[in-house]
Amino acid sequence: ERVLPENPDDLALMYGKHKSARERSKECKRRRPMRVYCGHWYHRDCLTTTMTEPPFGLSCPAPGCGKRIYHPDFSGDIQTLEREWAAKQARLREVEDAMNFL
Repeated sequence: ERVLPENPDDLALMYGKHKSARERSKECKRRRPMRVYCGHWYHRDCLTTTMTEPPFGLSCPAPGCGKRIYHPDFSGDIQTLEREWAAKQARLREVEDAMNFL
């Protein structure tokens, strides 16, 4: 008697790993490569992390580069990036405090 289905897609459906077209599109967008001004490529998620968390893209981590990372989707002003990050951290602390209170 056969234990596994003949079609591998049926197995994915059985375990809930089948993704809708919208989920696949969202995942592709997050993984879409983006080129920064120094010439190196980053996944959108990696670039977002690099630009929105300290040290805010101060130097490209690619071997031998070390240039400041710039991209038009993110502010080039480090003080603006720091303020946005600090506001996000304050919101997270507020939510955590509210959860601890309840």
